[in-house]
Amino acid sequence: MANTKDNLSKYGKSLIGFDEPSGNAMDSIGGYTGTLNNAPTRVTGWNGKGYAMDFNGTNQYVSFKSDFIRLSNSIVIRFKIKIPQIPSTNRAIMGNLRGANYNGFRLGILSGTGQFYIYCSNTKGVTLESFGVGSNICDNLWHDIMVEIMKDGRVKYYLDSFDSPVYSNSLSQPFDLVQEHDFEICRRVFHNDMYLNCQLDQIEIYDRVISPIPDKYLIQHNSQYKYHDGTSWKSTTPTEENFIQYGMNNLNHITEKQWKELTGDKSVIMWSDFEDKQYTSVVLNKESFKAQDLLGDSAQAIYYTDSDTFKIAVETGVDPYSIYDYIGELPTVFIYTESSDDIIVSTTTEPFDIYDEFGESVEVLYYTDDETVTNADLILEANWSPLDELEGDFEVVTWTDEGSDTAKRVLDMKAIPQPQFVKLVNPKRLYGSLDNVFVNDISQSYRDVARYFVGRETPDKWYVWDKKEKKFVVADASSPQKIMLTGMTYKDLNNITDMQWRTWTSDHINIGMFITDNPRDTVKTIVEEISFEDYLPRDTTTIENSSLYILNTTAKIDISFDTNVLKAVLSDDDLTRVQYRVLLNNGYYYPSDGSFTKLGEAPQNIELAIGSKDIRIDNWNTLKVEFQDFFGTTDYWSIQFMGTYTGLMFKDVYGQYFSSEIGEVLKYLDFGIIIAGQTTIEHEVFLKNQYGYDIKDIHLYANTANFPTGMTCEFSTSSSPFTPQPDLRLGGVLKNNEDIPFFIRLKSELGSTPDVNGSFDIIVRAEKA
Repeated sequence: MANTKDNLSKYGKSLIGFDEPSGNAMDSIGGYTGTLNNAPTRVTGWNGKGYAMDFNGTNQYVSFKSDFIRLSNSIVIRFKIKIPQIPSTNRAIMGNLRGANYNGFRLGILSGTGQFYIYCSNTKGVTLESFGVGSNICDNLWHDIMVEIMKDGRVKYYLDSFDSPVYSNSLSQPFDLVQEHDFEICRRVFHNDMYLNCQLDQIEIYDRVISPIPDKYLIQHNSQYKYHDGTSWKSTTPTEENFIQYGMNNLNHITEKQWKELTGDKSVIMWSDFEDKQYTSVVLNKESFKAQDLLGDSAQAIYYTDSDTFKIAVETGVDPYSIYDYIGELPTVFIYTESSDDIIVSTTTEPFDIYDEFGESVEVLYYTDDETVTNADLILEANWSPLDELEGDFEVVTWTDEGSDTAKRVLDMKAIPQPQFVKLVNPKRLYGSLDNVFVNDISQSYRDVARYFVGRETPDKWYVWDKKEKKFVVADASSPQKIMLTGMTYKDLNNITDMQWRTWTSDHINIGMFITDNPRDTVKTIVEEISFEDYLPRDTTTIENSSLYILNTTAKIDISFDTNVLKAVLSDDDLTRVQYRVLLNNGYYYPSDGSFTKLGEAPQNIELAIGSKDIRIDNWNTLKVEFQDFFGTTDYWSIQFMGTYTGLMFKDVYGQYFSSEIGEVLKYLDFGIIIAGQTTIEHEVFLKNQYGYDIKDIHLYANTANFPTGMTCEFSTSSSPFTPQPDLRLGGVLKNNEDIPFFIRLKSELGSTPDVNGSFDIIVRAEKA
């Protein structure tokens, strides 16, 4: 495919490279921060460069906030992964999917086989469960994986090659990328499980399908287009199909001996399907050589692209030379054009004066065929002023009888710019080690003509940094010629390192600047500022007796508890590490052994779901969170709450639940014995919203897959009259903690198949309002 630089610069939305030396993981494109939980470690990157992240498969993961996946179209994820062994249970690589009926996706590893799996879902109950695609990738080798999840429902999986997908399928409905939960790496979101033991690197996220075909190369030789198949050179025609089929991904496999089989000139031709190609490179492995040795004296760089050509630039590295070295002192320029516009030929030369060409005395001859002209007028503009007749320095003195508050003293002068040597009036006193001196030289010139020196307290000697002797040496600043020869350019001065500055032994520093312009304004020397950095004293203070007092503040926690879900942010103004534990009804709940969690960086985000099996339903419960900082200062937060199930619950007229939130049967809706041809009496059932938020678009229906022949289930919103419907769709909004009644009955036909102890499920679905 187009190289990573091209893809990321054009379409990249996130890049997690794990190349930070320490601390959290950063999205270098989107600017998001991924929190490292339980200290996963950095190891050598997949290609031997930078870092990859190593996860232990027990409790280590990385989490990004819920707005991390901010794409509105589609999502393409490419990453490098190495998994040492096949896991015993299904594990998660990354994703934001909580489960069925929620928006999101999850990528992971299947237990037993080590195959890849893709799990997508939306709030409409449409899922794609692609478990066990491709081959085993848990072989302790690095793999390059790409997954495409399109908004229209198409899903593709690529493994180590991007010519064609290993797996392709589609959802029956469009896929919604609106994120409801955090994006987590190496853990299943919300459930806090499925930790994966692996190494991950270079996670790239795009908002569209990226180029699937690598850049391809052919060699043009003697008007033929050739490729090397590992054994010999083969020829082909330069069509797009042949580039894709026969083009080489790189030239690393071609040896020097094989290159020499192509005598004469050769050209490297690259094909790319990337619209806005910005980066390309060709690496030829060989000992030191000149380009002409390989490509001949008339090498060509031929670039094929469908994009705008104004972005293309070809750079070659050669030794400095003058054009006159090739075309002589008196070149002739031949120009052919079909345009009637004026043609201008310009050349850049070293600055010169007219007297350099004609000497001190110049005669001007004038010729005209205009018979009316009897005299020749010569207007000579010379860079001369009466002030030139004054030798040495002079002062301009003005007198006025105006008051000092109204008098204006303005001197306008036009003169030839003369070189000047400028130094600080008062050398800078140093009180410690000098770290840096920076000159902001913004001169407008085709060459560096300003020169710089450093001096001590007295201006009798000036110094420059000698790169060979690696020390400051005395420079000759006695004349402009010597200054230009021995002085430093601003780049030389700015490149002196802090360690080299610390060899400056004087307790003062002065800066001398030789600045020059010229009458033609092709050289304008401008020094905007000179700055001195970190000249503070060092090693000048001795502490004999000292005491250390630590002022510690208690950690604090912000908590919300709703629908059996505890959410909190644990922080500490002292920025020390913090830890916590959760108690439920005076018993240890998390961690279960009663210990505190491991100390972690503040702030910490806490999200803990309290299962209904652990609380007293329809009774009072006590939830307590104890937390402490690094120094052991402990505080707590507690709340009492009435235990309830969460979700959409079915209740009878007495308020008793028919089932728990996870579908566990608490009691049956008993219709008794039904005789063939009989219609049962209607039963009133209450549907109560205990989600913690309002819902809408409620749909009730029965799972009648196991019904005997001739048996049907009927719903109605009222008992009198009972209007039978095969399912029930309730409009409006059902607010949190409100309930709504409905009625249900069974109807059988004569000849219905008998069934002993028959049962069925009533299913409800709804959307968040």
